Amino acid sequence: MIIADLSACHRYYGLHPRMKVMMDYILQHDFSRLMAGRITLDGDDLFINLDEVELKPKEEQRLEFHKGYIDVQVPLLQSETMGWTALSDLGKPDIAYNPTTDCGFYRQAAKEYLKVEPGQFTVFFPEDAHAPIIGEGLQRKLVGKIRV
Repeated sequence: MIIADLSACHRYYGLHPRMKVMMDYILQHDFSRLMAGRITLDGDDLFINLDEVELKPKEEQRLEFHKGYIDVQVPLLQSETMGWTALSDLGKPDIAYNPTTDCGFYRQAAKEYLKVEPGQFTVFFPEDAHAPIIGEGLQRKLVGKIRV
């Protein structure tokens, strides 16, 4: 898991060949006027979901994990709390991994919580269980997906 300022995103281009393409797109576009939905950059291999979601209390948010994609999350409207636990520290998921949706879930609380501000981003790898969208109010955010 990584948390960093968008202004330093160039330091992370070496993580995956598509990371630079995604981050350049994020830096060069104004998402305040776009409608929520999927932004396709390279088919199912590289895309961004522009989401509008109601933030949830920490107790209501589950840990999720993905096997096929790296998640790059960017809050746009306000700070957002995100939980994290190493997948290796968790047992069998409460909701089994579904390869069609590339998602599985745990009901337990995360081991660590961090606040992510607009102008920052997080990177969650397949070994990172994460619980995003924690807080109060409406959030507009980017969830980039890079196929591994």
